Amino acid sequence: MQTILISILTAAITTKIIATYYFKKIDGYVEKMCEMTLKSNEKTVAIILHKLQENFELED
Repeated sequence: MQTILISILTAAITTKIIATYYFKKIDGYVEKMCEMTLKSNEKTVAIILHKLQENFELED
């Protein structure tokens, strides 16, 4: 009986450690993707504003 309880406790602790490790790894990936998306959006907005400015200057 004691062996079963120790096995259950060990499995629970190991699962917690592994889950924490992968959560941190995925969290870092998500943060990197968010940064890349922000940079891409900023570039897109800059391009759109530049094109609008060109069109406005052509109309004058």
